[in-house]
Amino acid sequence: MLLDCAVVGGGPAGLSASLVLGRARRKTILFDDNKPRNAVTNEAHGYLTRDGINPQEMKKIAHAELSHYPDVRIEKQRVKEVKKVNGLFHLTTENGESFQSKKLILAAGLKEILPAVKHVEEFYGMSLFNCPYCDGWELKDQPLAIISESQWAFHMAKMVSNWSNDLVVCTNGKSKLTDEEKRILESQGIIIREEKIKSLSGKSGKLEEIEFDGGQKIQRTGGFVTPDWKQASSIGESLGCRLNDKGGIEVDSFKRTTIEGVFACGDTVIEGPAQLIIAASEGSMAAFGVNADLVEEKFAKKKELGLMENNFSKSKHTHHHGGKIAYLESAARKAELSPERLMDMIPLKKADHILDFGAGTGYFTLPFAQKVDGTVYALDIDQTMLEMIRSKAEQEHITNIQLILAGNDRLPLPDASVDVIMASLVLHEVNPLEETLQQFMNVLKSGGHFICIELEPTQASERAPRITCAKMEEKLVNSGMQIIEKKFLTEFLYVLIAKKQ
Repeated sequence: MLLDCAVVGGGPAGLSASLVLGRARRKTILFDDNKPRNAVTNEAHGYLTRDGINPQEMKKIAHAELSHYPDVRIEKQRVKEVKKVNGLFHLTTENGESFQSKKLILAAGLKEILPAVKHVEEFYGMSLFNCPYCDGWELKDQPLAIISESQWAFHMAKMVSNWSNDLVVCTNGKSKLTDEEKRILESQGIIIREEKIKSLSGKSGKLEEIEFDGGQKIQRTGGFVTPDWKQASSIGESLGCRLNDKGGIEVDSFKRTTIEGVFACGDTVIEGPAQLIIAASEGSMAAFGVNADLVEEKFAKKKELGLMENNFSKSKHTHHHGGKIAYLESAARKAELSPERLMDMIPLKKADHILDFGAGTGYFTLPFAQKVDGTVYALDIDQTMLEMIRSKAEQEHITNIQLILAGNDRLPLPDASVDVIMASLVLHEVNPLEETLQQFMNVLKSGGHFICIELEPTQASERAPRITCAKMEEKLVNSGMQIIEKKFLTEFLYVLIAKKQ
């Protein structure tokens, strides 16, 4: 199945994008390996109607809501690699599964690199945090520490002073503070400790004490850190997405990246983590962008096809193409023999490779390509017909069709390379027929099937070449095929199904 959109990352941004896409009736898979950055967090704040909720509980609710939309599926595995081939995205998961999608949303977020302080991981997400807007309220009026080895120490200290006046800035021996910044902080009663931190101590994730290399200790009940950040997934960079100067993926207002068809949202596009509600809103915006682009592409394809058919009618072959296309696309033909009815007459397998000889407008090519995963070769002597097939395949997002411009003098395919050969209303024009049938035998695999559809001659058809069912059967048998089914679908339209012995 070709997806409309693959969403990589199951946090608020990816979940929100998937919800909007599901409601837009877009075939979507959300890939989530369930390794969120906030796995250590017990409560999420600042999300209207969900303030204080456990992030995993929020994800559980989101999954339940997504289950209402049949076009959305959740795959609980990590995407290992994404390649863009012929305008489509080919995704490979860590389990070796492959998927194809028209669009891609990157929402895997960021991973933090915490300061190199002993035991900091034990307290991170419990009493040490990175976002005062998310967790400042819970630490208000407490004795807090700002642990920072970066240039963000000054900014963080100023922000956190909104929630507590009892602050100590600990730079762990790597101070980036300027003399002026130190002066400003100290003027507000904020203490600065520039020595290296020996360790943190406390119980059950609750910070109690910070010990410095010199042996001095201070009591703190919590605080904030300024981690370094990196992309949680390298997919964006591997596809060539441009990064901004802070390490986030560069996007426009609809979250389009610099690579066509790739969108990014949430923490993936900024230099640090955002509140859940901001990430979710960015996911919605990315989904708006995806759907808008798909709609525009749909109308552009229809316009292109209309112009192509208009050009056909103006070509020097106006009468031939117009009459041929009219019949090949007619309701009468569908009534006589639908592709689905024909496919039910042979033991078609998903992995089959098929040759549609004299493919015309793709009346059989396209349904065959949707039915199998193997290659469907559309061979025709008329470039106009092949261009119609190409346009239709692009419009339907069918990617397993290979167009071949050739006649019946030589089939440009290896021996024993196809499982099924289809020849509809074309062999009566081939002369000598025996040579073409021998070529069919060469490229057909042992046990492969040949389907022939022709019109029985009548007095009214004397002006056009036709071949009787009996004569065609004789020629197929003489070529080495075994007739396994013979049927007249109408008074004059017959089908022969043969098998290579």
